[in-house]
Amino acid sequence: MNKRVIFLVIGLVLLIIGILIITLSLTQHQVTIRMPVNVSSPAYLLLSNWKNLSIYISTGYPIPKPILNGEYSRPPSILQVFYGKYGLLNVNVTIMGLGNISEAYLALNNTVIIKGSNGEVSIFTPPNYTAIAMIGESNESLTIEVFIPGSYVYEIINNTYVMVKSPFPLSIYSNCGITVRSVGYWTVLSIHGNYTYIVLNLGSGSIISINELASINNNEVSNWLGLARKPRLSGALLTEYYLSLLLLMDDQNPVTGGFVASPEPLYFYTWVRDSSFAAMALQTAGYYGPAMKYWLWMCSVQNSSGTWYTRYDFWSGEPDTSFGIPEYDSVGLFQIGVWQFYEYTHNKSFLLAVLPCINKSLNWELKSISEDNGLIPKDLSIWESNYAYNFWTQAIDDLGLYASAQIYRALGLNNTEILRAADELNATIQRYFYTGKFYSQSITSTVVYTSNGSQVTYVPNRIPDSSVILPIAMGLVNPRSAEALSTVETITHVLTVNGGLARFPGDDYHYDSSLYDSTAPDPPWLITTLFLAMYYEDIGNYTGVHNILAWCVEHSQHGLLPEAIDPRLGYPLQTTSPLTWSAAMYVITAVNYIPSQKPVVIILILTMIIIILLAMVMSIVYGRRGSKRA
Repeated sequence: MNKRVIFLVIGLVLLIIGILIITLSLTQHQVTIRMPVNVSSPAYLLLSNWKNLSIYISTGYPIPKPILNGEYSRPPSILQVFYGKYGLLNVNVTIMGLGNISEAYLALNNTVIIKGSNGEVSIFTPPNYTAIAMIGESNESLTIEVFIPGSYVYEIINNTYVMVKSPFPLSIYSNCGITVRSVGYWTVLSIHGNYTYIVLNLGSGSIISINELASINNNEVSNWLGLARKPRLSGALLTEYYLSLLLLMDDQNPVTGGFVASPEPLYFYTWVRDSSFAAMALQTAGYYGPAMKYWLWMCSVQNSSGTWYTRYDFWSGEPDTSFGIPEYDSVGLFQIGVWQFYEYTHNKSFLLAVLPCINKSLNWELKSISEDNGLIPKDLSIWESNYAYNFWTQAIDDLGLYASAQIYRALGLNNTEILRAADELNATIQRYFYTGKFYSQSITSTVVYTSNGSQVTYVPNRIPDSSVILPIAMGLVNPRSAEALSTVETITHVLTVNGGLARFPGDDYHYDSSLYDSTAPDPPWLITTLFLAMYYEDIGNYTGVHNILAWCVEHSQHGLLPEAIDPRLGYPLQTTSPLTWSAAMYVITAVNYIPSQKPVVIILILTMIIIILLAMVMSIVYGRRGSKRA
């Protein structure tokens, strides 16, 4: 074959390879993830001005199987208003005329949008302002009614402005005429129209135009979101991050600092466990003020023993003394959260302020470990259904002991005894919970009788539970150790359902034991699946992390993350959505996500080599041809 033809073929091959490399480098990007549309919507949401005002909203979206779930659907309304030192006010607002509610969601400007067959209503409370604004647009006339106690002293200034003078200043104004009437013990203020707005300005008699309020709200929310640590995400995954941050802030009581587990009535409490992760998420994202507010609140409600109740009333902060007792993971979570806060802020004054609470929790842990064969006492954590020595509690409290040792070191205090107890607890966990294949959900004590007497020993229940992944991801053991790898492999093999992780085999909580909103047992939970994502971050599997973040978004309610999804059909289980803890775990995972880096430098070098080789071939071919012609 002619050498010139051979060189031309080589040049053509090199050219094709170069084009392929460049094409691959340009096309290898993350799959575009979109927010789900035409999905279910939350029936209840909270909004807050993040300072001293919080409102509880019924969106009017239909609740599935409400009688079985112990709930009932309400029309679109503001059910409760919580205002600073006054606490819960006896004020509510109802919206009539929207028709059948088709969707409701939280927008990125922290506005609740409610859409019906006749139109839509927007509700917002600008950050740091004590105004509640509602804007309605509809094809048919809307009616918005404000109910205030008949005992309130008010004055009708004109047909669009009513001023409440006692028990506190409250201006109520609208673009439509306000009619006032008495109904029983209530004074009812009503407006009607196709385009309507009404503003309740608490604590003030001033009037701010609706356009100015909307502008203030948009600017304040945008500026606040701009302060967040920006994760290396884009598109819907980044939008989800910001929506989750807004949900966390709206779900925090702006006065006490506690977080509601979910706006859904079933979970309308401050669970210490869920709230601790919410505070950790906010401080991870760079918001230290609301996180500090929570840790200080937690310190203020600590029991004299050094422990906490499982949950508290969201509005008052009073403990619920009838539910989920005992749970002891809150001890370790408080210690971990406080130490993490200090790592971010180096605020030694804060450490000193909470040190008495740290000491009380340490005294309880050290005494318990010495008296209970190297273990934290039995409790109900994490799932509040299994009274035993649960891996979750033992591991979280062990991590808390190590965090407390760091706190002592930072303050120049002797941490020898704390480290000794932490090592003892860790050794006990390794001895009894590991089955040879995975860390068991829990262990139970049994008495073994021998010729020398009796001896208490512990037996693992050998139930795989996805909650054991998080303590591993948080550093209980080396994430690349044989125990960690085998545990995660076993759990993902046994508990992967519809792309996520179920809690444990045979979980019927959403199926037939309480909520009845799932079509089968073993629904995958978002928090447990995000536990796995955090573990993947530890071992550098960022493709796995990205896939889980995308899975969460794809199974959200317009970006609001549920507790779990249906194991067969994949829709969000509405009775516990949105879940504050799900939003918190998404934020924590997102901040620590590192996208797979394109080998840009390598691609450029290879491309340059191919270009040089191609130039040499062309020079040989056409250079020789030119010399012969000469």
